[in-house]
This record gives sequence, C-alpha cells and structure tokens, in this order.
Amino acid sequence: MNTINETTSNNYIEICPGCLACYNQGRLTFYWFQINKETTLEQIQKAMSIEEIHKKAKTPHACGGDEVHIQDNDFGGGEYMLAEELFGLVQLLQLVPNFDYVRAFKDVFLMGDELDVNHEPTQAFEEFAEEVTTFTSRESEENALEDRFVDMFEISDHLYPFINWREVREYMLQDLERAEINGVTYLWKSY
Repeated sequence: MNTINETTSNNYIEICPGCLACYNQGRLTFYWFQINKETTLEQIQKAMSIEEIHKKAKTPHACGGDEVHIQDNDFGGGEYMLAEELFGLVQLLQLVPNFDYVRAFKDVFLMGDELDVNHEPTQAFEEFAEEVTTFTSRESEENALEDRFVDMFEISDHLYPFINWREVREYMLQDLERAEINGVTYLWKSY
C-alpha cells in the first residue's frame, strides 16, 4: 500500500484546443498542448487563442471564427473549459505528486463540474490528498481492506476461515470513494 506521495507518473495533462468555426464547417483545426506544474495562466490563454490554434495547426484563419473549444484531452475535462479552469488544475498539481491525482480527484477539487475561477487549492485539499491510499494491484487493495477490517474489529486469527472476505471488502468500501487511473487504484473516505 502506497500513500499519495509515493506514486510517480506523468506530471502533465494534454489538451487539444481547436477552432469551433472550422469544426462546424467540417474541418479539424487543432493541436496538442501540454500543461504541467510550471504552466502559467498566460501560457494557457495563449494556447487557447484562435490565432495560436491556426498557427500551430498550420492552417490559414480563413473561417472568420473566434470561438475555441477543447476537441480532446487526456483527463476527462469538459469541451468548453476556460483557461482559468485549466489553470486551477495546475494549482492542484502543485499540491500533489502528479496529474493522475488531478484526473482522479478533479471532481473533489472542483466540487462538481464547475470551477470557481477565484478559488485556489486549499490546505484542506492538501490534507485530503494525504489521506488517499494508492494500490498498483487488485490483490494489494483487497489485502489492505481485509487488514483494515481485522484491525478495526480486532479479529483473531482463528476466525479467519469463517469470514466471507468478499463481503468484508464490500463492507469496507461502503464509506470509500474509488477511482482507477492508469493502472493505479485510489481510495479515499467519502465526504
């Protein structure tokens, strides 16, 4: 069992900003942009500008459009996320080891799908992140749940053969949230 600070992975997410007018006219005008811990709000705003999209996609800005949307991303974000919302994820990454945690807990941090652009990551989220447990295999997750049950109820060894461990695991998961990202399982207490 690993704590949230012991798991390593990619420290970036990728978005695919595109020109909405081109998309509506049947053309895909987009490019991939990586966001990491050092990415600034200004860099994200530039990446999501119509001029930058056409420049990076190497297509003329003949469509006359000025609206941008995110045609794809690798973290389950919305199609119309604002630069400020994406920067909120950068701020979140600064509190945790890697972006897999952003992928797993974005709803916890964003409190649903909407981000208050004036809200910054808090000490409360950092404390929450420290309580998250990670597992790299189903077996290690099941063993940890069983061990926690045994410790909670002080079960003695001679009772082990009589315990339905599948029901124990289901019982122990009742108060936990679970997310699987890139082969890693994250468990944390429901709030």
